[in-house]
This record gives sequence, C-alpha cells and structure tokens, in this order.
Amino acid sequence: MNCPGNVSGSEDSARPSAPSGTVTTVPLEYRETSYGTFLYDLLFRDVPVEVRSSPFPNEPGLASGKVVRGVLKFGDNPSNAISFLWQPGAQKLFLDLNRNQDLTDDADGVFSGRLTGPRIPTVNHQVFTNIHLSFPATSAGAPMLVDLDFFQDGESGRPLVNVMTRSFWQGKVTVAGHEWELGLLQNISDQPGSFERGQLLLRPWEERNQAFSAWSGSVDSWAVPFEYRNRVLKAADAFEFARQVFFEGHAWRLDWNAEPAADGAPFAVRVMEQQPALGELRITGRFIERLVLTGGPYVVVLVQPAGSVKVPVGSYNQPSVWLKQGETEAYFDSVPKSGKRAVPGWHNDSVDGVRPISGVAEAGKVVVVDERRPAVLAMGGPLTNSISVTRHGQDLKFTYRLIGAGGGDYKLWEYWRTHRDSPPQFSIYQGERKIASDKFEFG
Repeated sequence: MNCPGNVSGSEDSARPSAPSGTVTTVPLEYRETSYGTFLYDLLFRDVPVEVRSSPFPNEPGLASGKVVRGVLKFGDNPSNAISFLWQPGAQKLFLDLNRNQDLTDDADGVFSGRLTGPRIPTVNHQVFTNIHLSFPATSAGAPMLVDLDFFQDGESGRPLVNVMTRSFWQGKVTVAGHEWELGLLQNISDQPGSFERGQLLLRPWEERNQAFSAWSGSVDSWAVPFEYRNRVLKAADAFEFARQVFFEGHAWRLDWNAEPAADGAPFAVRVMEQQPALGELRITGRFIERLVLTGGPYVVVLVQPAGSVKVPVGSYNQPSVWLKQGETEAYFDSVPKSGKRAVPGWHNDSVDGVRPISGVAEAGKVVVVDERRPAVLAMGGPLTNSISVTRHGQDLKFTYRLIGAGGGDYKLWEYWRTHRDSPPQFSIYQGERKIASDKFEFG
C-alpha cells in the first residue's frame, strides 16, 4: 500500500451545535493499493449479471472466438448498471463506462486480462485490473479503483463476476496522545459509491502500511466451494460504517458536509466527542490484540484490552476477535449456533472446504453491557488443540479444532497457506501400542 505519513486531524473551535467535548476535523486523502500483494483487494462482492444473447447496437471490432455479453447490475438503481462484452480467448473486456449502450466510444473502457491460474479446457477465469468506476446515481461521483474477476465454467455456463475494491480515503486522528488511522471505503453493492453505506477503517496509525480487509457480511462471499474464496478469515480492521464509534476510551460521532465528486476533491470528516453512559466489560481470555463489538449504540474497537474495560452501555453482537502471541496470530471462526459451516448464500451445506466468514453470527445480541453489574466476555486464549470424532458407517471422521477460552473455534492466520506440508497430525493408541496415525487434510 502507498499511504501518507502527514495526514492529521486538527481541533476545531467550539460550535454551538456540537456536543460537550472536542470536535476534530480529519482531512482524508484518496489512496489506492497495489495489485498482486496478498489481500490487496480490500473488499469483494458478487456482482449480479444479466446475460445478453444479442449484440449491442454498437460494438467494437472483435477478435475471433467466444463472446460473452451482459450487464453488471450494481445495486437496484438501473442507472448504475454497466454493460460489458467479454472475449475470453483474447482476454479482452469492454465496459460501457458512460452507460449509453455504445461500446465503441469509451476510450478508457477497454481492458486486457490475465489468467488466474493454469488454463483449463472449457473453464474461463480471468481478472481485469485497474478499473476506475463511478456511480453518480447513488453518490457524488467519486471514482473507485476496482478489479473485476470473470469466471465461466463450460460453453453455456452462466458467467460469475466478482468486484474487488482497491481504493479508500485515509486520514489520521490523534486521541489521548495516540495516533489512529481513520479510513472510509465506498459501498460497492446496494448503494455503490456511497460512503454512508460503505465501510469504516479504524486502527492504530502504525499499522497503516499493513494490508487490511473490510468487514464481511453475507454478501461478501463468492459462492464457490473453496476456502480461499473466503479471504476474510480474520477479525476485520474495517466494518460497516457507523456514525458512532468508541476507541481509546472515548466515544465519538462522525460527520461530514459533502462527499467528494473526484479523487482529488477535498474531503474531511468531523470527529465529535460524545459522553454516553459506560459499563464494565470483563474479558477472561488472554492474548487479545484486537476486539471489535458491533450491533450496539457504538462500534467498539479495543486494542490489547485489559481484563476490565469501560465501554458504552448497550447490547452488542458476537465480537470479532484477533489474538496474537509473538509471531502467531489467530482469529475467531464464528460458527453459527446452527452448526452449519456453509458460506452464506451457498446452498450445498455438505461441500467440504466451505467455511463461514469471521465475524458473521446468527441474529441475536450476545454481549449486554449495563451500568449496574459487569458483563463477562469469555473469549481469547489460551487455545487448546482438540479433535472431534463422528461415525460415518464403518468409518470414523476426525475433525481438528482449535478451541479458545469459553469455547468457540479459532483459526491460525495464514497457517494453511504457509504450512500445507506440515498439517496437524494425530495418533491413536490402544494402551501403549500405537494402532493408527494420519494427517489432517486442508479444508
């Protein structure tokens, strides 16, 4: 990532309409990430595709070979839709960026793609990078840098398209002597381009050059049964935008006058201090590097929290938790109460390798904080290696689990990606005699 080191907030003079406490103006600057780095795409979404069987009224000269035509449906507003023409054989993509149904007059709408892996007969899978999109129908028009991933299995297979965001707006705010990165990511689903319906990035400033991933909900997962598609396995640094946030022991409300219309346009966020009622939250687990509470009156971001912290009174959803001890990192893998381990939107629960995305839980508040008595949260380490055994006919199925304090499954970050040659192993003994041993498979 290319991120600045001189963006900072400045304290404003008191305003009659402001709540008691400080009001800080944080200038934001437009930033783009570099293609090809791990998790360079900050946020990813499926894009519904309306396939077109007949040619467009005006099309460019095409190379010989297969042609896929259609419309990318960004949200419900038809004015945001973008027509496309894809030639897998030539690895070319034509986009109707000015949305006039003429694919010959968009000088910046022609892209060359690259294969995402070895070429497979009858399967077309290509990514097109460095695409700037704007959505004036649902935003002020500020562009977004995205990549588009096109996939089609078979000659008549329905094309699947995934959009991956690579831009955001970044600023720096100082609270209690500590510097924090504050960033906004635009919406790319139901209200594309909107900041109000987008994502909020909030983390210590010293982490600004590290890759980050945005909050993931049910629409963040591409319905393909491979675990690597669910790239958000960690507690997110960014989450659904909320106007009220709590960090560094202070509560704040975020606001701005107008969204930018271009990437170089001025854009600033006002950070106004609030004074909500606070209650005690006792955390019994250890090694917590980051804990994020959502679903309540504030989004609460705790960095290396103590065993007892004060947070705004309210009811919160299941937390996102990131553990760290030395160089080892683990993330809470929030299996819903139903026990179904399928990606939201994927209808085959039996497919191996499919996992829920971290931070997504079934409906219901699980953390309740009030002023009268402490709330207890049993999450974090230490982590315990565990094996669950189920019978399938004459076979026994062994499933490896990493269990944290208070129960719940955790995953070691990047372990399977970097340690595929040394997975967890098990041995079975009858008395002193070993009768079986094996390794756990990836997925």
